[in-house]
Amino acid sequence: MTREGEIQILSEYLAVCRQLEASLTRVRGRLGPLMPIEADRLRTLSDDEHVDVLAFLKVYEQLEDTLGRTLKTIAMLMQLGKVERMTPRDVAYRAVSLGIFADGKSWADAVRVRNELAHEYPLRPDKQASQIANAWAKSETLFETAQAIRDFVDRERLFHGDL
Repeated sequence: MTREGEIQILSEYLAVCRQLEASLTRVRGRLGPLMPIEADRLRTLSDDEHVDVLAFLKVYEQLEDTLGRTLKTIAMLMQLGKVERMTPRDVAYRAVSLGIFADGKSWADAVRVRNELAHEYPLRPDKQASQIANAWAKSETLFETAQAIRDFVDRERLFHGDL
């Protein structure tokens, strides 16, 4: 892929991140009065509240995934086009080495929460409540990551052709 193509993808990812951040903010606003949601409360949610919980979890997943893709794109740009397979751990290490994060632990924790949401479908309300609580707690990490990415893109002038 050309540098111009990578820049275009980065621009698209950043736009999608902004949209997902706005969605996550809205759905968190609707769920805020219900938090923390315990297992017993899950059983009594209205249909609309249940849809809000599902929307929250799905938007969390989508934002984390898009942020991860954005970080990979930045890593490729900073390697001047060297494409490599990167695990989420590689992405976190690279983000730390580039100065996007001070350390990658919070990001790694947010990724773990997303992976649980995407790959585990618990039937027990206590497990569901735990997943909601974990995603709620790590939502701030997603917002901080998005801002750190925007700050890095500006600082490195990635849209200005300086590389």
